[in-house]
Formats: sequence, structure tokens, C-alpha cells
Amino acid sequence: MIYGERIKQVREFNGFTQTQLANAVGVKQAAISEIEYSEFTPSESLVEKIAQYTGFLPSFFELEPSGNLSVGTLNYRARRSVSSRDETRVYQYANLLYQNIKRACLDVAMPPNRLPQLPNEPIKRAVKITRDELGISRNVPIKNLLKVIENNGVVVLNLPRNLPKIDAFSTWAELDEERPIIALLHGKPMDRMRFSIAHELGHLVLHQSIRPSLKLVENEANEFASAFLLPEVAMREEIKPPATLTSLAKLKLRWGVSIQALVMRASNLKIITQRQAKYLFTQMSMQGWKTREPSNLDLKIEMPNLVRNIIESRYRTREDYALDNRMSIDTATEFYAYA
Repeated sequence: MIYGERIKQVREFNGFTQTQLANAVGVKQAAISEIEYSEFTPSESLVEKIAQYTGFLPSFFELEPSGNLSVGTLNYRARRSVSSRDETRVYQYANLLYQNIKRACLDVAMPPNRLPQLPNEPIKRAVKITRDELGISRNVPIKNLLKVIENNGVVVLNLPRNLPKIDAFSTWAELDEERPIIALLHGKPMDRMRFSIAHELGHLVLHQSIRPSLKLVENEANEFASAFLLPEVAMREEIKPPATLTSLAKLKLRWGVSIQALVMRASNLKIITQRQAKYLFTQMSMQGWKTREPSNLDLKIEMPNLVRNIIESRYRTREDYALDNRMSIDTATEFYAYA
């Protein structure tokens, strides 16, 4: 039996429209639509064409759809202009990786999940509780944020997608138990990625169910991330007016955030005035630092390891991975290499 939902899954994973897939395999768009809604059963030859074009084995479409990441609970750190097509594409990549590791994680001793869920706590208190639960001293820099959160049970999916308008997204989902999951996209500076990770932690800690406006939850996640990475007591001790780009650059390397994040934190804490913050942002813009800060201030790259360990515990080669997950070798290589 062929499941139309699986056809749709691989189409969206590849970023194809129904028309693009239809043209590639020699049918009309209506036929792809009917297949995806299980209103039409494709021939074996058509299934083989779809499989070849999308990078999966024909047997993949015989897998009963189950255990998807819930779309309704996803939190995206993305710019407002991001397209739903881009969101869907990165979701399907994360969804496939999630489904691949769901079975494998049962064979691995997973670290205990210590990330709290605190939807009713004020953000300032939620940050303190979260640092305490994760074993992080309240007023010190977090040297390897990815290692810290993975050791505390957060599952980080590493996605080899570089979409300028999406940095990361997160949700709570079932693996061996209910776990917090963060998906990270490639191609961003490490200072931005660390803030994105902390932003997603904010969503996971604060926003499990009832959701007010998108703008409000994004602002709350940003406030959480800023306070989590840059504790107030430490910032009042270390940012001394008049703050300059030179003095903030030194703090960037120590605290692992962008200079922009330091300026915003100092302004929000009223360590510097809004006028001073505006002046610093103008200086950064004139030097082209708004999109990319100087390379000599680049942070050490952090990489997730938990999913890699899960996969390597089950599969000795990418060929094993491809066969078990019913992918072509090329598709499996991408998953296996970047996990």
C-alpha cells in the first residue's frame, strides 16, 4: 500500500511544488494532488519515478505515517517575511530526522531531561530556575551552550539547510520520553546561533500550550535568551559606561554573544541610554557589522553530538542508515554526515 502522506512528505522535504514533481515524473499536477490525498493509487513505475526524483526508496512510501513532529507546537526563530514553503521544507527535514532517531534512541542511554517547563513564571525568575536546573552558575558565561543543553536532555537536530530567514525552531516531542527538541540551520555566525539556541530554550520553557500573539511570544523568547546568556548582575559589573565597540568586543569573546546583543542588553538594563545605544548601532552599521561582525571576533564553533551518538550506536555505515530508513545513498549521506 502506498501512503499519499509519504509522497507529500518527500515532496515538501525537497521543496518541490506539486506541479514541479508532476512535470518531473510525467503526470499532471492533479494526479499528484490525488495521490497525496489517497484518492488515486499510483502505478509501480510512477512510484519508482517519484522515488528516484525525490531521493527515497519506493518502499519508503509503504511506511505507515506516524509519529510526526506536531506542526502546531513548533516555535520558529525566523524573520517575519519567511515563506510558509521554507518553513515547511525545514520542518520536513527535521521531521524525517526525528523519525529516524526515534527508533534508534531506544537503544541508547539518553541523558535525563532537566529542562523545566515554566509557563506561569515571570521571565526573570524562569531564567534563574532554568540555569539552576541545568547546573549553570547564575552569573557566569556559558562556555559550550550546546554541550550543556545536550547533557541535560535537550535533543538538537543539526540541519544542513541554509535559509537566510530561518535560524532555528523548537518543540516538545516524544522520543524515549517527552523531550525538548531544537532544530538548528546552517550558515549563521556562532554568536547568532548561540542566541538562537537560547531563544528556543525560552520558547520551550515558557510557551508549551496557550499562545498569545506571535509578537509577544517572540519578544518573551528574546528577553529570556538575553537574560539567560547575559545575567543582569554580571552585566552591571562588566559593562562600564561609556561603553564602546572596543570594550564590548572584549565582552563578546567572554560571553559568547554578538556585540549587538550586548548593546541591547545594556540598553534594556539602562546601563547605557537609548541615545548611546543608537550611537553604537549607527557605528556598527557604518562598519558593516549589522550582518557580520569582524572575523577576528568569531566565536569557537560548537557542534551537537547527541544525535550523532544515537545514529552511530545503531548504524555502522551510511549504507546501513540508508537501507533502514529507505533512502537513497545520496539522501542518507546528507543526514548521516550532518547529524
